[in-house]
Amino acid sequence: MRIKAVFLDFDGTLGEMRPSHFAAYRAAAATCGIEVSEEALAARDLDDAWARWMTPEGAVHLEESASEAAFREVRIALAVDRLRAAGAAADEAALRRAGERVAEVECDPSWYALYDDALPALDRLARAGVEAVVVSNHVWRLPEIVRALGAGAKFEGVVTSARAGARKPHPRIYQHALKLTSARPDEVVMVGDSLTADVGGAERAGIHGVYLDRRGRPAPEGVPTIRGLLEIPLEWPPR
Repeated sequence: MRIKAVFLDFDGTLGEMRPSHFAAYRAAAATCGIEVSEEALAARDLDDAWARWMTPEGAVHLEESASEAAFREVRIALAVDRLRAAGAAADEAALRRAGERVAEVECDPSWYALYDDALPALDRLARAGVEAVVVSNHVWRLPEIVRALGAGAKFEGVVTSARAGARKPHPRIYQHALKLTSARPDEVVMVGDSLTADVGGAERAGIHGVYLDRRGRPAPEGVPTIRGLLEIPLEWPPR
């Protein structure tokens, strides 16, 4: 069966923060006189921060996604919580300032870069007549970041959890993305570096999940796995 659309995660799939997400946290905190190590910041799983919004299908934050300002407050609170958990020694006012700076950095395109295979892979999809959509657990300004990186015209749209009101693997974010294409769920492939959010979430929404592992580890049993974006399948065996 011919694939008509491909959904692509952003972080770890299309691009990443450089030198790293936690380097951005450390740099933002340093501007407010707060010292914290990347190792301490990385000690806590990122998904833990969304526990208060968690449902059996995934995190849902509709009220907080009502506006950019409302979601910015979420990002600030998450940053403050992470800095505190990492042992940052500062009063609440300083932590708040650091959280605000983190929220600014997270939306700054200069901190992001596409992987070398991203644009060639998107051109390959376009030549094949396959629609492409970004579907990512990310910040409010992700569409602007994608455009600033020179890839905006390559996509039918950019769906970020910040605006959709739910995080993968919740089906709501996939439903948003499907509205941007002419494809049925079974004509779509979701590509990402998370077995839970990208592969599992997509499959529960009736979409084919493909795991992207850039580090060359053994492929999970029974999970379609690729090592780079140029390997995205353009056809899928019938179910």
